Amino acid sequence: MGCRAGFLAAVLPVLAARGGAAEPPPLAYVDVTESAGLAEHLAQAMNHAVAWGDFTGDGLPDLFLGNFCDKFARDRAVPLPTPPNRLLAQAPGGRFAHVPQPAVETRGRTSGAVLADLDNDGDLDLYVNNNRHTRPSAAAARSEPSALYRNDGGRFVNVGKESGACPEDGAFGRDVGVFDFDGDGLLDLLVLEDTVFRARGRSRLYRNLGGMRFQDATARCGLPEDLDGFGLAVADVNCDGRPDFFICGKAARLFVSEAGGKYKEAGALAPIFDIRSRSAEEYTCGAAFGDIDNDGDPDLIVGTHFAPSRVRVYLNEGLRDGVPQFRDVTAALGIPPVPQKAPSCAIEDFDNDGLPDLYWSAWLAEGAKREPFLCRGLGVRGGLPRFAVPGVDGIDPRGARGNAAPDGARGMVYYVDGPPVDYDGDGDLDFFLGAWGAEGSRLVRCDSAGLGNWLQVRAAGTRMNRMGVGAKVRALAGGTLIGYRELSMNAGYSGSAPPAARFGLGRRETVDLEVVFPGRAEPLRLGGVRANQQITVKEP
Repeated sequence: MGCRAGFLAAVLPVLAARGGAAEPPPLAYVDVTESAGLAEHLAQAMNHAVAWGDFTGDGLPDLFLGNFCDKFARDRAVPLPTPPNRLLAQAPGGRFAHVPQPAVETRGRTSGAVLADLDNDGDLDLYVNNNRHTRPSAAAARSEPSALYRNDGGRFVNVGKESGACPEDGAFGRDVGVFDFDGDGLLDLLVLEDTVFRARGRSRLYRNLGGMRFQDATARCGLPEDLDGFGLAVADVNCDGRPDFFICGKAARLFVSEAGGKYKEAGALAPIFDIRSRSAEEYTCGAAFGDIDNDGDPDLIVGTHFAPSRVRVYLNEGLRDGVPQFRDVTAALGIPPVPQKAPSCAIEDFDNDGLPDLYWSAWLAEGAKREPFLCRGLGVRGGLPRFAVPGVDGIDPRGARGNAAPDGARGMVYYVDGPPVDYDGDGDLDFFLGAWGAEGSRLVRCDSAGLGNWLQVRAAGTRMNRMGVGAKVRALAGGTLIGYRELSMNAGYSGSAPPAARFGLGRRETVDLEVVFPGRAEPLRLGGVRANQQITVKEP
């Protein structure tokens, strides 16, 4: 049954809670880009990195937007350059304002970013991973190195050169993993590099030494020196209390932790994760761990940067010789290839009914209307989780290459990144969607009526990292598991969000919680926690 250390309650099959309904009504999303004050900052933008985090410390999620600045918008007589990277602070009422930070506002090829407390001082620092090219003739934007910014009372200072986490030979950067691999209470960094323009990648794992100093621990931890990747997902899949990670790329790979602070690849699973059958350009791009069948262990979904996108769903069937066993159940669940690119993905309860849903970043498009490719959970039947899957028959392919909705027809557009976040605190999940081409980036707010109750749980570490990354949260009702989440900043592709465990509760008004902190055998138990609130659980 997977990672249930310290968990004593029963795990029972979850039955559909929709009274037999085969197709739930669509959720309502409203484009609020203009009213949120973002339109001027997104004009001509080519956002390839989205990082959510409260860098102002006022309790509201703020935004960092990274751009590919060697691109130019060509829909005007005179091409306009893309804007530089920007920090945008949210004010009460949901409007965002530009926070001028000259050190941050570079013009590179920013492909990944995280807002994380890397020095454990209570505020959020910023790591920006640039897809830097190494040829001497490369344009200025392609020569911009990756950067690490320390938050000094609201002023971001570039400490990349002296940190050890932004080496001079770093290049072709993509996503950034944030987790504490050695359990010392400091968040470490896994910085990915791709192989689009070269034969070998060199992703690196940096151990946090404190004081914004990092040490390359790649070889020491047993990771290959030629490791390449685009996106990643992090979770404790082998149940040893330490983070494991799935790296997306031309060869998708799962690395599980071993004794002595080392990692090994789950090589026997490589054929299951290899989706390349049609083109060298077909590769996994984004991934997410989450418990989709409510049995207490993390399952896995992936998206691809190829159209049509052969997305995948892998069910965790427990450990064998210390290695998790994943089974491809995509076809059994009736999930078809998506007619558009679908690089990012997420596992969340978007309608708050208590059943996990699956999301990929391809959206159905007709005129100005947008509807996410969202597979709504129907519960577990016949040993498998069931979903109401959107129909894709008859999708008009016109405009797909330019990422535009076809005139007078139903098509699909895609978004590079954009993890779901409840930015306005009303209990449902919204999106900042980063995009290129005619579609453009946008902020969409969920305005659906009649959703179920909810609860959002964060953790504050004392011995572990202050952000609570790696804590595990189980929600129970009457002794039955109704949800399992592990706090992580990494899911999807090229985006990051604050670590939180979010549960849809349906009509339940209270729930019991078990929080497992890394390095502690016994969970912290909380009974009768009220629904419809955000809480922070402090490590004892």
